[in-house]
Amino acid sequence: MPELPEVETIRRQLASAVSGRRIDGVTVRYAGRLNVPAPEFAQAVVGARFQDFGRRAKLLLVNLSNGWTIVTHLKMTGRYLLKPGDAVPEKHVHVVFKLDDGRQLFFEDTRKFGYLKLVRTAELEEKIYAKEKYGPEPLEKSFTFDRFKTCLIKRSKKKIKPLLMEQSCIAGIGNIYADEACWYGAVRPTRRVATLSDKELRGVYRGALTSLGAAVKARGSSAVDYVDLYGKRGDYVPRLKVYDRAGKKCSRCSGVIKKIWIGGRGAHYCPKCQR
Repeated sequence: MPELPEVETIRRQLASAVSGRRIDGVTVRYAGRLNVPAPEFAQAVVGARFQDFGRRAKLLLVNLSNGWTIVTHLKMTGRYLLKPGDAVPEKHVHVVFKLDDGRQLFFEDTRKFGYLKLVRTAELEEKIYAKEKYGPEPLEKSFTFDRFKTCLIKRSKKKIKPLLMEQSCIAGIGNIYADEACWYGAVRPTRRVATLSDKELRGVYRGALTSLGAAVKARGSSAVDYVDLYGKRGDYVPRLKVYDRAGKKCSRCSGVIKKIWIGGRGAHYCPKCQR
């Protein structure tokens, strides 16, 4: 599933490529993941311009000039793809936005878990953020170590990796970057927060910031299906320390990386240097 770095990459690329462009037409080829009927969706967006693009946690916010926002969750295989005007939509392209400069913006989703919700921009807080109860954004300056620690200590009986992935605690971290944060902090993903020292917590905090920031610069991790707006894979996978590297040597201590399961989800760590 695309996490903070991948969604942020798409946001930045969309902002650069189509901000100010007018939507001259919309074709809804599959309406099952819209929150309104296809004609209502089209009526709301056609004629509007892409005003700006935001992100909250793993949500991509497509803000239009007419006061509507298309709230997009990519889930497992959702993606936005910018295409020339003569591109023919493939089977899993669910929505086609036709732009005033002749280009097309496709929303594609093979597994159909992603969604597009049409919400009034002024009502995002009430209808989206408040319901999801998102925690702080880890790449904002306000995300200090003290804020990170406070968030974790409130749930100190929980294991560190699953807690890092709780969106109400920290927004945007998923399976990939929770593994990476634990590796940087030299902490096993199964450790309960109550057992972690201040030094260990600080290591996990710095690890989260390091891996998230570097992944954004590398246009994300294409560990499975993710590609950017132009259909290109992200460049961060070769820099991953433990995620999806079971059986390979740890770059820090030459131990062998192991995969375990925590609450039904995979976790990767080095048994030698993560304590």
